[in-house]
Amino acid sequence: MSDDPASDLPAPRPPARDIALRRADFPFARVAKRLGLDPENAQVALRDDEQARAAVRDAAAAFYEADDARRSGLASTSPMALDPDFPTGVGMSLVGAAVLWEVREVIPRLALRVATDHYEDGEDALAASYIALAQESVDPGEDDASAWAAQSLLVQVLQRSGAPGQAAEIAQDLARHGVPQDLWKQDDPTLPDDSMSWHGGAFVGGIPPRRDERSLSFEDVHDYLDRLLEDVRREREAEVDGEDGTASD
Repeated sequence: MSDDPASDLPAPRPPARDIALRRADFPFARVAKRLGLDPENAQVALRDDEQARAAVRDAAAAFYEADDARRSGLASTSPMALDPDFPTGVGMSLVGAAVLWEVREVIPRLALRVATDHYEDGEDALAASYIALAQESVDPGEDDASAWAAQSLLVQVLQRSGAPGQAAEIAQDLARHGVPQDLWKQDDPTLPDDSMSWHGGAFVGGIPPRRDERSLSFEDVHDYLDRLLEDVRREREAEVDGEDGTASD
């Protein structure tokens, strides 16, 4: 055993970005193209953190412009809008890049757009995942409107997923904080002047605050919603089985 206690500690884990970029199958050219970088110089560009982060910010801005045009019914000829994966697949890719290169400030709005698309496509579990990511990425006071918009969308997801009680509690929380119930429908959410700051993500009557008083993590919220949706599915299956049994008697 070493006399130096520090030498017995495990080596710090490399950042997730470094691990990803070391993978032999990391799609450098495809990611670079998505971010508007030269695919021929992809490995150099994506290993330059500042260059990659600037590209993520520029790509996010281009995405908003193209998606705003789409939502307004206007045709867009931007390369991003012409991508066959636009808008949802492109948005998911940009969220992933923003997470990987830690461009935290663009995540809430991007994740909210993706969550809205998934909700409108009937993909409630995916919508809930991106809602959680949008909320977890917000520093209170920085992008409160996106966090509250995600919370208002969560009400819709829970209502449609068969959890009206939780949806009602969150709706009451929105009202207490002066947040419109339909905030999620705004392309660029804006809070009324009398709305209160984002409270960090704890659900009223749902997930309790963490014991260490930190805001809920993406995993906390995602696991909770997964359990909730699974419980609803089991209850519905039990009801169907009961009806089938009654009919056969």
